[in-house]
Amino acid sequence: MAMINISASETPLTDAELDQIEQWLDSDAMPETAMDISMLDGFFTALISGPNLVHPTRALPWIWDSEEGQAQPGFETPQQFEQVVGLLMRYWNMLANTLNQTPDAYAPLIYLSGEGDAQESIIEEWCTGYMLGIALDPHGWAPMLDEPSDEISLIMLYGTESGWEELDRLQLGPDYQRDAADALADCATAIHAYWRKATAPPIRNTGKIGRNDPCSCGSGKKFKLCHGAPAANEA
Repeated sequence: MAMINISASETPLTDAELDQIEQWLDSDAMPETAMDISMLDGFFTALISGPNLVHPTRALPWIWDSEEGQAQPGFETPQQFEQVVGLLMRYWNMLANTLNQTPDAYAPLIYLSGEGDAQESIIEEWCTGYMLGIALDPHGWAPMLDEPSDEISLIMLYGTESGWEELDRLQLGPDYQRDAADALADCATAIHAYWRKATAPPIRNTGKIGRNDPCSCGSGKKFKLCHGAPAANEA
């Protein structure tokens, strides 16, 4: 098997290249349990957003086989392998850059069915991929899963078997699914922001206050005449 190049270009994928990934995932060379591109999008989004770094190459077995991470694709040549993985790594980088730098521009890649006013968003595949991403780091995600927020609860509802059973029981109708699809981007970016804040190192002010600087208590006096004065230090 060829070596995996993880230092892929950060050039965003074109629509043609996204189509190429989609066609490859749906090709006869892939196991029947391979992800589709919507599931892949959710999967990568979760891995990029989570509390711990998950190496993108660890994701590859689950892209080929979303059920067990065991089945392998039938690459014809090492060059074909490198081409496909290169596109996947660029996809990863594109999503990471969007979530980290321009989260307002993030949009989940989901399928649509029907036409015109009857068109409906199919979000189950994306949500299933997201939950598979969480499953690669269950310990790290545990605090959020133990007390689910509205954002993660929505993804769990459409991305797990227990959620599907709940949907069947509730019979919420197409309007609810449309609202859920509209909320999906905000859910993803809110979860990403939560973990970035939760895992950010504390900011420590290591600079010393100069004796002629304003006192940090807000009195307006110089530090040496306020809390830096000898009497204040002795109090």
